[in-house]
Amino acid sequence: MAQTDALFGYRDSKRYLWSLASVLGFLPILAMWLYFQTGSEAVLWLSPVFFYVFIPLIEGLVGTDRSNPPREAIPALRDDTYYRWAAFSALPVCYLVWIMGAWFVSVAPLGLNGYIAITVANGLMGAGALNTAHEVGHRRDRTSINVARFLLCLCGMGHFRIEHNMGHHVQVATPEDSATAMMGESFYQFVLHELPGGIRRAWRIEKTRLGRKGKSAFSLENEVLVNTLITVGIYAALTIAFGLIVLPYLLAGALLSNLMLSSANYVEHYGLMREKRADGSYERVQPHHSWNANHVISNVLLFHLQRHSDHHAHAERPYQCLRHFDSSPQLPAGYFTMFMAAWNPPIWFRIMDPLVARQMNGDLTKAYIKPSRRAKLMKRYHNPEAALQAAE
Repeated sequence: MAQTDALFGYRDSKRYLWSLASVLGFLPILAMWLYFQTGSEAVLWLSPVFFYVFIPLIEGLVGTDRSNPPREAIPALRDDTYYRWAAFSALPVCYLVWIMGAWFVSVAPLGLNGYIAITVANGLMGAGALNTAHEVGHRRDRTSINVARFLLCLCGMGHFRIEHNMGHHVQVATPEDSATAMMGESFYQFVLHELPGGIRRAWRIEKTRLGRKGKSAFSLENEVLVNTLITVGIYAALTIAFGLIVLPYLLAGALLSNLMLSSANYVEHYGLMREKRADGSYERVQPHHSWNANHVISNVLLFHLQRHSDHHAHAERPYQCLRHFDSSPQLPAGYFTMFMAAWNPPIWFRIMDPLVARQMNGDLTKAYIKPSRRAKLMKRYHNPEAALQAAE
């Protein structure tokens, strides 16, 4: 059966754009080549400038896409192997760029500016590896799990698949979730509990799982432990191959990748909270428990990460099938722009706090608020009567 017939006439307008994420992963290598051609360290900033200057600018021109695949087309769209391999292609690209970067800092006569530039560029590429690992790590087949594992290990985030799938997705938008940001909490405050909280939660989950089998947490069946050993092995091998000069590049690049993932976590559920039932359990995750963005460019480059509501409602649904919900709260810009806002707390609060209040119809008792800022935020934004009057 032809693809268009199997998809009931539906055509994915972004079908051949999904591979852009892997293609653009080569930008740091292009920057290295330009450096050898020109001798200018400024060209090594090509990748950061592209993603955090050019993309936000062009995204405003391209706009958004709220279209969804029809329900009847989803099974065939889900089973189309093109999308699977478009994501898998990130694995060789990321390792090639990471290793080329290690070689580059060991042979090029770089000053501090050049060393920082290539570290930042490859750290951003590592963030792309983590994003792809997030997508394929929700699949259950062994190939997908292994692709996710080695993408995560590249950046020292080997605990993420366990923590995210079995921790965050269970506790999202509750005070129990270290990866859900409170209204009034800055990105920097969030990171201080999100990063260590994720590691602790992943270890606890694996320890409990292995304990049920009568095995120690230090068993080689512990995915967190094994993945950490893989990361140490990769970094040790690159250090032996290229010298100690590569160690800051590896560690700082991994940290930056981790912080970019934390930026996504911060943005995705800021101030949103599930209601607690009388029996102490939380309501089922709904579309309004995640912030969404339908901006085309960043969605293509992030494998529809920004359609986060459907992702949480149907975690095993692949990126090409994720849908927009009118009921989900919408971000005013794509993730690359929103990340920059998040890194500047006054700007972030000015943009997002009114949106949280609007999402709650002025009733901030329904928001997840940082305790130390609760009184101030309630005084400023809590106004449920205004919402009732507007409805009348």
